[in-house]
Amino acid sequence: MTSRRGAPIASLAAAALVAACAMAAFAPLPAFAQGGGFRPPPRMLPQGQEPPKGTAVLRGMVVAADTGAPVRRAQVRASAPGSGDTRTMLTDEQGRFELRELQGGRYTLSASKGGFVSLQYGQRRPGEPGTPIELASGQTLEKLVIGLPRGSVITGRIVDEFGEPLTGAQVQAMRYAWAQGARRLQPAGGGDRTDDQGAYRIFGLPPGEYVVTATLRDDRQTMRPGAPADDAPDSGYAPTYFPGTTSAADAQRVTVGLAEEVGGVGFGLSLTRLATLRGRILAPAGGDGGLAVMAIPADTVRPGMQNLRNAQVRSDGSFELRGVPPGRYRLQALSWTNGGDSLMGSTMVTVNGASLDGLSVSLAPAPIVTGIVQSDTGQAAGLRAGQVRVTMTPVNPMPGPGARNGRSASGRVADDFTFAATGLTEPGYLRVAAPGGWYVKSIVADGRDVTDVAIALEAGGRLDGVRVVLTQTASSLSGSVRDDRGNAVLDATVVVFPDDDTRWTPQSRFIATGRPDTTGRFAIAGLPASPSYRVVAVQGLESGQASDPEFLASVRDRSERLSLNEGEAKSVDLRLRQ
Repeated sequence: MTSRRGAPIASLAAAALVAACAMAAFAPLPAFAQGGGFRPPPRMLPQGQEPPKGTAVLRGMVVAADTGAPVRRAQVRASAPGSGDTRTMLTDEQGRFELRELQGGRYTLSASKGGFVSLQYGQRRPGEPGTPIELASGQTLEKLVIGLPRGSVITGRIVDEFGEPLTGAQVQAMRYAWAQGARRLQPAGGGDRTDDQGAYRIFGLPPGEYVVTATLRDDRQTMRPGAPADDAPDSGYAPTYFPGTTSAADAQRVTVGLAEEVGGVGFGLSLTRLATLRGRILAPAGGDGGLAVMAIPADTVRPGMQNLRNAQVRSDGSFELRGVPPGRYRLQALSWTNGGDSLMGSTMVTVNGASLDGLSVSLAPAPIVTGIVQSDTGQAAGLRAGQVRVTMTPVNPMPGPGARNGRSASGRVADDFTFAATGLTEPGYLRVAAPGGWYVKSIVADGRDVTDVAIALEAGGRLDGVRVVLTQTASSLSGSVRDDRGNAVLDATVVVFPDDDTRWTPQSRFIATGRPDTTGRFAIAGLPASPSYRVVAVQGLESGQASDPEFLASVRDRSERLSLNEGEAKSVDLRLRQ
């Protein structure tokens, strides 16, 4: 491998800040660049409804971190999760942006452009959140600078078993990141397809360690049932990882620094036997719709479409999937009726090159959970049903696109605040997303509190009469983070977690994080009342890592104890401990 080294991210960010501050004073933006820019529908508002217009303004520049030069047509996004207010616009020819008519609140400001590493305002480390911006109603914050580092690049060449270039192979850089409570391989960057020389170039990568994988999809590998058997190849190229292994665990990691180009990451795809999976979908009688089956790789968080194997099912329920490489798959089947109802089922299979016959997948109606959303006071002024979303999230989510099994089951909240959540076929938690200022107080089913209890239902089962109680009275924690000299620390993460390690789970409501804003203050709202919390401030914490039991155990002894009563707002000043 060959490389071209770049400067460390900290020094580049500092250089960008110095360069930006040395620039001339910000002039007013031209008319075409003013206003809120494009505003997508906020997640917590009914579709098509925009948040109320505010009177606050964010104004600043996006510059290149290495030179301080303006980055034109960079996308700038400001979002306030509490209010659902989200605004997006492009910088002008001077790299300037102005987001107007914002409501007061705590905003996350980010910028992105192809060829650069996307960053949040105040972000100093890859994978770590930036600095929130506390914005008061009617306030104008100016001279905000986001310095975008140039992205790293990985290049190489993909060949076949004879050393000849493979054209059209899909190449993807992946990195380990926290997802669903564990470090998993996830795609990074946009990937690339090899050209006529087998060459690829993946750009815009943050610094770090990567696993490079390549796949060549033969269109003959997925055949309709009834196609001539001779048309299906008995061998093909399995998904392969650098330097030429079919196992992600055996892959060699490629390390790239900031703005570094690493070349020579080439390898040959592994020719392997392809299997045919044959079986039958067992569906209840009386169905009037279609059947479909798909083989989804079980060990990938977000498998690309080139890794999926699917086929339609014959009218008698039999199916045949051809050209399946070795690996573990979830065989996912789905049936839908003309009335809109659906049946689903799945089974795990391990493919080692030999064809598998006699497989079966039984379909059944997914369990249904119904109930009502209420306020603890009986008053819900300003709360609309379309702002509330009820989901059932599996205890142990399994990756896979478009598959309902192992993924969240969503339930629409009707105008009368009743809901029905369906689609989950394994134990899961009821989770409720509500607009800013509203929090879950309790979820009661069959007379018991199931707010933090997994619900398990048999196929076709029902759980009715669930009562979700929302409140505007919630516990909160705020304060500041200071170093040994008493100076405010902005690039730290505050982690609140329970003393009870049985609640150290990825979906625990008792684990929360916060970042100091531009004023040096952090705020964490919506915490459940508990007499035994711990709180600690750390640096270098990756997004999603706070729920890792190993991390929590490592900081437990240096954390501070505290308790929170219902509705209590407590303030604490933390010392950053290395």
